[in-house]
Amino acid sequence: MTDILEGFYAAEFETARKKAHGVVMLCDGQIRGGDSSFAYIGSYTRVGHVVSGSLRGIRHAHSNDPDHVSIFGVDPVEVCFDGVAKDGYVTIEGAARETPSLSLRAVLTRIAD
Repeated sequence: MTDILEGFYAAEFETARKKAHGVVMLCDGQIRGGDSSFAYIGSYTRVGHVVSGSLRGIRHAHSNDPDHVSIFGVDPVEVCFDGVAKDGYVTIEGAARETPSLSLRAVLTRIAD
C-alpha cells in the first residue's frame, strides 16, 4: 500500500449516537467531501504518520428529514481531530465543538489517488 496521504477515500464516521458513511478527498492540506445530507469542508496537516485538522459539516439536504440526522445530533458542526495515516488508511478521533463530550471515531479507506 502507498504511504501518500493525498487521494480519494471512503469515510466511516461513528459517535455513540449514530454511524455515517461518505467520501472525502484529501489534497494539498484541504478536505472536501460529503454524503447524502452533508458537505465536509476542512483542512489537515501531516507530520510523519500523524494527521491533525478540522472539518466543518454543513447540511445541504432538508433539515426536517429524520433519516438524515447528524451523527452529533446537531448541525452544522466543527470537528477537530487527530489521527494516524498508514498503508492507505487514516484513523482519526475527535470531537465537535458543539458537543465536546461526544467523541468521534472515523476510518478513511483509500479508494484512489
